[in-house]
Amino acid sequence: MAHTAQFTAAEAAFVLREPVRAVKKALDAGPVRPVLLRRAGAPVRAIEWRDLFYLYAVRALRDELTPKARTEFYEALQQAPIERGDEVRFGRFRISVSDLVKEVERRTTDLTALADKVEFQADGEPMLKGTSTEVYRIAALLEGGAPIEQVLEDYPSLSRNQVETARAFAEAYPKAGRPYPRTSVKRALQGAGLEVLDDA
Repeated sequence: MAHTAQFTAAEAAFVLREPVRAVKKALDAGPVRPVLLRRAGAPVRAIEWRDLFYLYAVRALRDELTPKARTEFYEALQQAPIERGDEVRFGRFRISVSDLVKEVERRTTDLTALADKVEFQADGEPMLKGTSTEVYRIAALLEGGAPIEQVLEDYPSLSRNQVETARAFAEAYPKAGRPYPRTSVKRALQGAGLEVLDDA
């Protein structure tokens, strides 16, 4: 299998199941060498699949690799295509990577699957597929501390899976520009004591 995709720090964080901050710190620390891409008109750092694999592998092998061995492992990954075998060799080390490769492939497939659960309006706004609900609106409510049950109460047409999709999509593809409010209109009206208008 050819691994040709490139990943932003947020996409890598989704695959690695780590905070974006931690991934950005790892990119700053090296030895991974990010490239600059233009996404939505802005430059962003991105890494190749083998760099993403390296970040995953060194976390899985953290107790077995010294800092020097990590750098040697990275250089070995640049030289030997992972697709040709299930072992990476460097110095006195021989590391079986087939299970690690399969796990990263599974996780990147999960990332790709998010796109199938979202559709885009003409202005580029992502909507939960089959609904008129903006992905980032739901994600903002969750980020604001609303439990999933409360979001489902405010948006009864959504399923739990759709709410989870909104959270995952927003983590992998953070919203640029002005954020959505972190409370729903219904909750804002209740907080203002205007819920009595519902009975009028």
